[in-house]
Amino acid sequence: MQVPSHIHQAASVASPQNPSRRAALFVVRARGRIVLVVGVLWLAVLGTGFALLAREEFTPAAATAARAQFPSKSSLILDPAAPTLILFAHPHCPCTRATFHEFAELLASLPHPVAATVVFPVPEGTPPHWEQGDLWQLAARMPNVRVVADRDGGEARRFGVKGSGHVLLYQPSGQLAFSGGITASRGHEGDNPGCAAIVSLVLHGSAPVSQTPVFGCPLLEPPAPPVQP
Repeated sequence: MQVPSHIHQAASVASPQNPSRRAALFVVRARGRIVLVVGVLWLAVLGTGFALLAREEFTPAAATAARAQFPSKSSLILDPAAPTLILFAHPHCPCTRATFHEFAELLASLPHPVAATVVFPVPEGTPPHWEQGDLWQLAARMPNVRVVADRDGGEARRFGVKGSGHVLLYQPSGQLAFSGGITASRGHEGDNPGCAAIVSLVLHGSAPVSQTPVFGCPLLEPPAPPVQP
């Protein structure tokens, strides 16, 4: 029995022995592998990026031991009748904006007055008024808060603090009652152990914790060089 010629032609095209067919299948499979590899690599890069962001968010500044007694040579003022609350902040640290919001809410929530000061360390060699940015303006708008420019970071060194967002609470006697940050992570607003401890110390004279991590930029980090046009 003779097989029609059009059947022979169809069989020839469908046969895996056909070079054109084999080439097409190879290209399809190769593309599939490439898409798979690219997808895996993309997921790996994405996962690494999220991991690095999370690590940055929850990595505190270098731990330091703040002065246990209010420094006698400090130009800052220790209130003899009320707790003294001091916030050290880098003028251009984006993470510290959350600290300022927490600091303002903390002051507004305290039923008893405290002597509050915000200190902006100014590294050597910075241009005039370098410290007077957005954070300076935020601090200046807080009621009954003294704002201080710390030239060359002398006060930061005197008090033994290194990270932006470091808050110190001193009793009228000059004894350090609290040292640490008032955010739960870098740039994160909300309930945190630092604020809770300060409120408890002001109201009751005691708190479950007296130290918390500080999440912020190095205080005496010099400004970035200007971008050349």
